[in-house]
Amino acid sequence: MQKRIKAQSAMEYLMTYGWAILIIAVVLGALFSLGVFSGSSLIGTSCIAAPGYYCQSPVLSTSGTLTFSFGQNTGATVYNAIICAEPESLSPNLAYPFFSGNSNCTTAYTSLTSGQTVYPSITISTFSGKPVGTPFTGYVWMSYNASSSSGTSNLLTKVATIVVKVS
Repeated sequence: MQKRIKAQSAMEYLMTYGWAILIIAVVLGALFSLGVFSGSSLIGTSCIAAPGYYCQSPVLSTSGTLTFSFGQNTGATVYNAIICAEPESLSPNLAYPFFSGNSNCTTAYTSLTSGQTVYPSITISTFSGKPVGTPFTGYVWMSYNASSSSGTSNLLTKVATIVVKVS
């Protein structure tokens, strides 16, 4: 009789904790499937500009179009400014005219005066059709001439770091 009571007590103990563990496993599975534990859900949206530049409010659409507000306040006007966005895994090839025919760039701004803000719209082809919430981390580059004369060399500057999710 004593052995039977101990066995029944052990079974009740296992069943009680078994149901509790099963419920916890189901809840954790549901949270995991909702993406609560994925690191990408913790990524915020930011555009951190280099000194002398302005970058705010980045938005990346499901069509791969990145839009943000951009400006420069270096104290000088820049000419033929082309603004590009590249994933952090890529960087421009400085030995080759990087911006020639690059699809991740804007058309050239004839001039960009100090204090002026523009709103580039750049299509990032590798992000076209990505699902909502897919993170993009990359850099904003600007190719420009320091003076309006054609003899001035083309300059290339990394002007911002951008973090945004497809929305």
